[in-house]
Amino acid sequence: SGDVIEIALYEKPLRQAMIGYGINILILSVILSVIVAVLVFATLNLVLVRPIKRLTRDMMAFRENPEDRSRILEPSGRSDEIGLAERELHDMQSDLALMLQQKSRLAALGLAVSKVSHDLRNMLSSAHVISDRLAMAEDPTVKRFAPKLIVSLDRAIAFLTETLKYGRADEPPP
Repeated sequence: SGDVIEIALYEKPLRQAMIGYGINILILSVILSVIVAVLVFATLNLVLVRPIKRLTRDMMAFRENPEDRSRILEPSGRSDEIGLAERELHDMQSDLALMLQQKSRLAALGLAVSKVSHDLRNMLSSAHVISDRLAMAEDPTVKRFAPKLIVSLDRAIAFLTETLKYGRADEPPP
């Protein structure tokens, strides 16, 4: 009637065919997995690892000499997080190099002011000694102006002394 169909087969060839098919699928899966793994590795290396190594290398080079503006990282123009990190690192390195340059200028200026103040204090001290001698004179005009001159010289010497004290490097207590 066509309701039931019976098929009689030998099991051994069917079993061997199924095992062969399974081995082929296994080999194909391994080959595809290796290809995908190599592509993922290459992509991650190109997209993430190399740029991060470049960032790290540039940070270490900048740390060796932060005043050298040629060691500042040039951003690659990427629009992802690594590009943002490159731009922020560039800005931070530029700001730091500028601050260090200003610090060097201020240190040189402070040294110059210190030397000028020291020489000026010596000259004012000499003028103070001469003013003291003038104060002993009998001339009424000199007696009237000498104290004012001495007070002005004392103020100038005190100001220069305080300026030199401020500029002096304080040693930390032992």
